Order: sequence, then C-alpha cells, then structure tokens
Amino acid sequence: MVSYVSALLYGVGGIVMAGMALLVAFQERLVYVPVLPGLTKSYSITPARLRLLYEDVWLRSSDGVRLHCWFIKFFPECRGPTILFFQENAGNIAHRLEMIRIMIQRLHCNVFMLSYRGYGASDGYPSQHGITKDAQAALDHLSQRTDIDTSRIVVFGRSLGGAVGALLAKNNPDKVAGLILENTFTSILDMTGVLLPFLKWFIGSSCSKGPKILNFLIRSPWSTIDVISQVKQPIVFLSGLQDEMVPPSHMEMLYAKAAAHNKECIFVEFPTGMHMDTWLAGGDHYWRTIQQFLDKDVPEKKENESHHIDREKENVCLYGLPNEQWEVNLPAEEVPPELPEPALGINFARDGMQEKDWLSLVAVHSDAWLFAVAFYFGARFGFDKADRKRLFTMINDLPTIFEVVTGTVKKQLKEKSSVSNHSSNKSKSGLKGQGSDTGKYVKGQPKDDDEGLVEEDEEEHGDTLCGACGENYAADEFWICCDICEKWFHGKCVKITPARAEHIKQYKCPSCSNKRARP
Repeated sequence: MVSYVSALLYGVGGIVMAGMALLVAFQERLVYVPVLPGLTKSYSITPARLRLLYEDVWLRSSDGVRLHCWFIKFFPECRGPTILFFQENAGNIAHRLEMIRIMIQRLHCNVFMLSYRGYGASDGYPSQHGITKDAQAALDHLSQRTDIDTSRIVVFGRSLGGAVGALLAKNNPDKVAGLILENTFTSILDMTGVLLPFLKWFIGSSCSKGPKILNFLIRSPWSTIDVISQVKQPIVFLSGLQDEMVPPSHMEMLYAKAAAHNKECIFVEFPTGMHMDTWLAGGDHYWRTIQQFLDKDVPEKKENESHHIDREKENVCLYGLPNEQWEVNLPAEEVPPELPEPALGINFARDGMQEKDWLSLVAVHSDAWLFAVAFYFGARFGFDKADRKRLFTMINDLPTIFEVVTGTVKKQLKEKSSVSNHSSNKSKSGLKGQGSDTGKYVKGQPKDDDEGLVEEDEEEHGDTLCGACGENYAADEFWICCDICEKWFHGKCVKITPARAEHIKQYKCPSCSNKRARP
C-alpha cells in the first residue's frame, strides 16, 4: 500500500515537474502568437488595399531591434487626435485594418500602428521587456513629428495591447493625453489561472487568493492591475460582456483600481461584445463613446478650430443643400445610423489617381449608395412591386452622378438635339413641299387634317430643348425654328406670336440676327 501511494505521489510530482518545465520553456509561445494557424507571418493586406493614406515607418528600439509601423492619416495635414494603437497577442497589424479604417472615418483621427518585435515585418522575438521598449520607441517617434498635434496623442490598447498601453501611459504622463483600454486582463498571472484552472492556486496576481508559489516562473507577467492605479491621464474602459477570452470581471477590477486614484475614468459596457468584435457589436454607441471621450479630454486647440481646406490634399465631400446650392467641405462626422453604410469608396483618398478616374469611381459608389438608401426607405414604407417600379422609373428619369461627373449627360443631350434637329428638317421639308410654310412655326397648333403627322412630330421633338430657356418641348406651346441655326425656341422666349409667324418667310433667332454678315 505504501509503495502504491509513493508511486502515485512520484507520478503526480513528475507530471507537475513536466508541466512546470513546459511552462518555463514555451510560455512565450502561449502569450505571444505572431502567426495565426494556417497563415503566414507576412501581411495579408496593406492600408493601400483599403485606399487609406499611409506611410511605412521603420524604427529602432533602444536595444537595436528594427521595428515596422504604419502611420495612417485622415488627410495629409490632419491635426486631429493621433491614436497610438496596440493590438492583441495574436496575428499582426494587417488583421486590424478594417477596424482602423472605420476608426479613422468615424473619429477623424490619425492612427499609428506598431508591429511588436517578432510580429509582421519587425525583427526580433517578443517579450515583455522588449515590447515595452518597442512601445516607447513608437511614442518617442510620434512626439518628435511636426506634422501632427503632439499634445493630442492617445494610446489605445486591446487585450495584450491594453497592458502595453497602460504601462506606456504610466511612464509618459507628459506625452500621452489619454488612454483607451478594451477587454484587457488584470495580469498574465491571472490569465494563467483562467486558461489552466489547476494552476490558479499556484500562479496569480497580488489581488488573487492562494500562495502563488510559482509566480517566479512567469517571465511576462504584464501586471496591469498594479500599473493602472499609477496612470494619471483620463481613461476610458470598453468592456464586452460576452468576452470569451478575458473574463469581464478583469475590466471591472481594473476600473475599480484606477477610479480609486483617478477621477477621470469612464467605464462602458457592451452587452453583445466579444473579445475581438466589441467595436463591431457596439456599433454607433461604441464610436460615440470614444468620440465623446476625445472631445472632452483631448480637445482641439482653438487655433486649429478653423483651417483652410486644400482640395488637392484633403478628403472632402460635395454636399447638396436644401436651397439647391452645392458646398465642398470636410466629411461629416457620421452617417445617420438608420441608413445603410456608405459603400467603400465614397470617402477614399485620391492616393495618386488621375482626378477624372478618381471622381468617376467616387461617383459610381455614390450612385450605388443612393440606390441603397432609396430602396431601404421603400422597404421601410412598405412599397410593393408597383411602388418599387415607379420609384425606379422616377430615379431612372434623372441622370446619375456618374453621368454628370463624366459629362455623359451633355453628350447625350447634344446627340438628342442633333437627331431632333435633323428630324425637324425633314418635317419642315415635307411640309414646305405640300405648300405649307407655317408648319415649321406653329408646332403647338396643327390643323385637324394633319393629326397623324402631328403625333409623329411630337414623338420626334419630345426631347427638343428651347434655345433660349433650355426647357423641353410641350405639345400645347407655340414654338418656332430658326432657319439659320435650326434651333427651336418658345414663341414667348423670342417674342413671336402665331399671327406674326404667318407673315415671316425666313425666321432668324436673336443670336443669328445679331451676327454680322461675313465679307
């Protein structure tokens, strides 16, 4: 019996020792996951793929490791907030670009994305000591730039990035204006107990229970719970209550610890937010929370409130106003949440494209979005098949933005006018051949025995425009055609009545009458 118990104890001891050995040897691979399963270390896309205005930035950390970063700007001279973004532990910065694209559009900010050592195109191997140096190198770089407002640098960190950001904000109270934490853990020590429950009695932070005799084995503790109370800048905590990786209670503990020492703390919960998609699940509420935080705690300087819009460099929008005037201005803060999201492309940067090609592409996406909005409200108002057909017909009667931008509308009108005038010449010749000189003048007052011809004439001239006022032809109006330029005019526009037209052998419009005869 004794030998059996001894064997059992030796076996358990052996398993524990093997587990400790694996923990010591491979803990970095558990904490840091630069490459997601099935993917490569390289970037799957770049900001250029999403039409974002960016630059590649290469830095050297204080220990000489070469780091890669992307600096993405809202527009070239943007002096709005600059967000220093720290990602989660898995994947690389390319996997966050879709979220960053929406962040820039909604917050009108610049975003600096650091690729930790060992991640993406950066050299080296990840560790807490090394990543801390990487974050400091990124902040120092931003602080030295002259093309941004260095007083409005805000640190944003999600999960592992929150631990990185909290430590950076604590160490740089004069360089960081605010801190945003999303779904961040209290410490890796506590997360070890979450992921490996049998170790929670041996490994944990200072606020957890148990002897914690194995804490010395953890080389990257990332003890945010011990750092957060020393952060003096304003902090906003964004917590997804459906987080499947980090228990939401970790965010609550971080907030409680921070709020005890810092009065400028905000805690916001998102009921359907998970670890990676809180920004998506939170929707408009998520972005409004951050925008209000930036407006309150990282305000724009008064001297920057109004600045000249350089239409060749900045992203601007064309607005149609209720008074039928047009205005070019910076993009509005947000599209009303009840409308379909604008198609990618309405606000994308020109990024070296030819102006004509860029405007054409923006116009196509704008047309698509306007169609979506029209039929969205059609569905909301309960349109049936007939209503939808009528709506489409009404839209189709108007030129598209693409046709206006590319000049297709003018070309079509010119061709129709040419065909119409050509047809009118044939009609005039036919009428004159029948001995009727008045046919070319009185389009709106035909004789009864010419009804068939008049109906054909109305079809031919339905798209004819008045040479004076530009309005369309109408069957109940008197029109007259110039024998020189062969343009049609409303009688009232050129002050010709049907009675007077009866006595005119050759009519010249005001424009042709004013032309001097050539020698």
